[in-house]
Amino acid sequence: MIERALASLFWQDFEDWELVLVDDGSPDDTRAVVTPYLTDPRVRYHRLPRNSGLGAALNYAGARARGRFLAYLPSDDLYHPGHLSSLVATLDDRPDAFLAYSGVRSHRHWWGWSGLTLHGDADVELQGAHAVGREEAALRGRLAHGNALGLTSGNLLALAQVMHRRPAPAGVRWTEREQYVSDTLEAEFWSALLDAGCTFASTGRVTCEWTDHPDQRHKIIAEAFARQPPLVWPGTGRGLAAYRQHYGIPQGAALNWQPSLGPRVDESVRYRGLDRGPGPATDRPEALGIHLVGELGFNPERILALEQAGHRLSATWIPGPESWDAASTLPVGGLREVPWGPAWAARMRETGAEVIYALLNVHAVPLVHAAIRARPGIPVVFHLKESPQRAMAFGLWSELREILRRADGLIFISQENLDWHRHAFPGVLRDDRVLVLDGDLPKADWMTHDWSPRLSDADGAVHTVSVGRPINLRRLSAVAGRGVHVHLYGTNFHAPDVTGLAREQPNVHLHATVEPADWVSELSRYDAAWVHDIPSDNGGDVRAASWSDLNLPARLGTCAAAGLPWLVRGAPGTLTAVGSLAETLGVDLRYDTVEEVLALLADRRLTTGRAEAMRRNRTRLTFDHHVPMLEAFFHRMISGSIAAVGGSRR
Repeated sequence: MIERALASLFWQDFEDWELVLVDDGSPDDTRAVVTPYLTDPRVRYHRLPRNSGLGAALNYAGARARGRFLAYLPSDDLYHPGHLSSLVATLDDRPDAFLAYSGVRSHRHWWGWSGLTLHGDADVELQGAHAVGREEAALRGRLAHGNALGLTSGNLLALAQVMHRRPAPAGVRWTEREQYVSDTLEAEFWSALLDAGCTFASTGRVTCEWTDHPDQRHKIIAEAFARQPPLVWPGTGRGLAAYRQHYGIPQGAALNWQPSLGPRVDESVRYRGLDRGPGPATDRPEALGIHLVGELGFNPERILALEQAGHRLSATWIPGPESWDAASTLPVGGLREVPWGPAWAARMRETGAEVIYALLNVHAVPLVHAAIRARPGIPVVFHLKESPQRAMAFGLWSELREILRRADGLIFISQENLDWHRHAFPGVLRDDRVLVLDGDLPKADWMTHDWSPRLSDADGAVHTVSVGRPINLRRLSAVAGRGVHVHLYGTNFHAPDVTGLAREQPNVHLHATVEPADWVSELSRYDAAWVHDIPSDNGGDVRAASWSDLNLPARLGTCAAAGLPWLVRGAPGTLTAVGSLAETLGVDLRYDTVEEVLALLADRRLTTGRAEAMRRNRTRLTFDHHVPMLEAFFHRMISGSIAAVGGSRR
């Protein structure tokens, strides 16, 4: 798109400009595309050695600008011919104004709808007013309430609209990636100018265009813009992993991730103490070269347990993961990335890989299918969590069947899940190549002993907790109305219906997201955890089970770390994987009605006994606990693959 942007600059009827063109380490042919423009002495090209992020690129360019005024031209936007002249004229006419802004044209496209939006001075609510002093009030109102049209994820003014004087007030700079990653950098910069006493003025004209496309930075960051079809491959994903992929964030670089909507993660805090790299037993006979293909879902740091056991890891990630999904190299560990491409199989084998560990959710099915068809020459073990029903809905049933048929080993998250697949794919699954292992188990490091006193010991009331996506708000409202406290964790899940419930029910309490290192100290204060409240009508027949019946949600490990018994919904005669696991561990508080919930929670002896059972068994819900079993399974599959082809392991 940069050719269109540069052409629009050369269209300007105002010609007294210079262009500081910053190539932020792009991996494409940007230099070749812009070379014809470099013959103009007004254009200066700078290529940064590696991608440094929007804030760093803007600060770099601004420090090299020489004019009185500074305007911005992102490579995907464009100016109309009178854009610069109208901004300059406004600043000349308004010596009291530090910043001038134009209206902006936007062709915005959503699924099933597209439209043209003009943001000019006639729209006082959206773009501020002309009267001196009213700009700040209007701008601050917009910053506080967000952008009604979703123009730039809460950013009041797009970069292309703005021109301001130089230099900026002391201390006002663009936020750089080393500080934090946010989709509201523009809003923060404009707000900082307002805080410094700067006045904004409108040109009253629509003279630039903001372009809507999938790879915009704010869309990659904020969950508010994850409005894509449920599965696209190659994907147009959102969130931390997608950002790492898109901008090539190197291993070892920890990001402070602060989206306007979505989970906030300070990786330097979350992974503190986990940067151990390969374990000391790398040369032991059992150590393997393991190549991951796909994505990691939740609890991605669990794979460090494989490195600590001496295994060498490399990975090929799905493109465009969803916002909650981990499909990029972590800032800790020594994993090596091998991007998907024509020579993928050869490059993957160069890592010393001896087995492919393909995982985890339905989003990985296209990549795993392609990897198996690429004939990598080493065994493939496929670990499936979520879910065969979604594979059918996304049109991936045939691909899933071929993976199950051709993979050397298969891992299912529960016995119920395995049994369901036996019925769905008759004759495909062999007993000698299957394993049952939950796919989203946490790292054992989070199973600390930082126990906290229970709140119920102090006030005599019952305190329950729900971590992540709230479980059945109607049920929670009912028990809260009967005196049971409900604590909801996860800021990004505090939607209007959740905050409304907290306003209506004094026994409902909202809490910020709790980091893994604090799971025990924070959550052990409660009496029980809500983990599964989805109705089931399978009548005990696994063939009639829904995905909710077969699933083991990732929150199970979080609640287990804190030693909490599980509140599990399940009518008599129904079959659920969560219920079966809870009974096996002796941590189940099984109910079907509100009255049953209240009776269970009122039985202090019962809940205490279930909590003690969870504390005894919680290490069984860590990935580390199962690494020896997984390691042995890999070796069996390798041996079976060698025997099948009559070869020998080097």
